Amino acid sequence: MATIFIDIQTIPLQDPQMIAHITQSIKPPATYKNPDSIAKWYQENLHKEAERRYVQTALDGLYGEIFSIAWAIDDQEVIAFWRDDLSSERGLLQTFMDEMAQLEDHTGQRRFIRQWVGHYISGFDLRFLWQRCVINRVKPSVVIPLDAKPWDERVFDTHTVWNGSYPNQAQTDLQSLAQAFGLQDGSAKKASSVYQDWLAGRYEAIADFNRQSVNQARNLYRRMHFMD
Repeated sequence: MATIFIDIQTIPLQDPQMIAHITQSIKPPATYKNPDSIAKWYQENLHKEAERRYVQTALDGLYGEIFSIAWAIDDQEVIAFWRDDLSSERGLLQTFMDEMAQLEDHTGQRRFIRQWVGHYISGFDLRFLWQRCVINRVKPSVVIPLDAKPWDERVFDTHTVWNGSYPNQAQTDLQSLAQAFGLQDGSAKKASSVYQDWLAGRYEAIADFNRQSVNQARNLYRRMHFMD
């Protein structure tokens, strides 16, 4: 049995028709009645509101897409697969699932995933991964625990373990935890730069951040289990 440390990085939707649909669906507040006021509202707000909604689709498994997947099995090195301008999300997902299907121990026996570990994976990564597999018709080669409870041993979510599962609980992100525990050096990237890296075509930088997140989650896992 294996423990997998995993992190995904996502991008906004790529379907031009859906992007146009988002823009067309934007309406001013219902309080705007005067045609001149409505026209002015569109002039001042349409572009930035369309941009805001577009960027948010990266967090919605129905529209956003997975750009990069990074993972590590137990104490092995972190692996990252990512897309370029010519590759598809479906290809990325199929390649990842093929890798999961080929996990073997030193005797050549198939290894199954005992536990999934990551930061906020129970609230985002695992379900998004499954949703995109459904959208792309890629059958998972492993069981993805979508609705794991905090006590479910199939998932160790460092976000839930540290912050708790209550909505009013303070929420600490992965980079802040890693920095507080001395697990992040000065060269570490921030999540907020991923979108800008994607726009600029800095794809390997996104993969580096992806790998960094897996390493940080694994180090947090060890710290929380008093293994170091």
